[in-house]
Amino acid sequence: MHFRVAGIDFRFMESARGSGHAVRGESSPLAGEAVRSVSRAFTLLTLFTPDRPRATLTELAQRSDLAISTVSRLIATLESLQLVRRLDTGAWGLGVRALQLGAAARETFDLIGIAEPMLVKIHRATGENTNLAVRIDTESFTYVRQIMSRHPVRHATWVGKTQPLQGTANGAVLTGKIPRAGYVATRNTVEPEISAIAAPVYGPGREVLASLSVTAPSYRMTESKMASYAKLLVVEAERVSHALQAAEIG
Repeated sequence: MHFRVAGIDFRFMESARGSGHAVRGESSPLAGEAVRSVSRAFTLLTLFTPDRPRATLTELAQRSDLAISTVSRLIATLESLQLVRRLDTGAWGLGVRALQLGAAARETFDLIGIAEPMLVKIHRATGENTNLAVRIDTESFTYVRQIMSRHPVRHATWVGKTQPLQGTANGAVLTGKIPRAGYVATRNTVEPEISAIAAPVYGPGREVLASLSVTAPSYRMTESKMASYAKLLVVEAERVSHALQAAEIG
């Protein structure tokens, strides 16, 4: 695979262990520096999230552990590519190209479209926040789709916000810690007085790809409701799994 950075052509080659690494000719310090710059630039882009949509250079430097001079140089390059933009406050936010990339990603993210009818069904039955979550890395996950509760007491959308795998219903499901009952239920974890129930969505190889969940204030989530919602989630999550497998075959 080839790519070009700062006027330098690179190609990815397979090492003896099967991992790709970039080379320019046989070996080049310039290649390593260019790849490092690309990695750092993408790291900066990932620091902009729905709960933190804007940041100053100082904040970006602190959160990325990079020197502010390095952040300033990278941000200038990203601005020239319209991936970030300077806001009226002097802080930085994502640019129009990032918005286009997000729209394009959603169009090709089949999981959301396939799961939508099941999410709607769960929401109609429960009236509570109904969520589709995917794992980000070894420590966190995020919602990629959320239908908000019909009740006036509810928390704001968490789509795109980073949340911990540890100690959460979605986190347990996404890491494969699923009891025989096929779901995980938690109370008062990330947010006090909030209860959650989650069930796994499986890929063609029965690997956990995502989780469907219902979240609600604990005072509304009685034991009988939790049991009822859990059964519904297991059924609908399995329906999403079957639909994904059918799409893979098709």
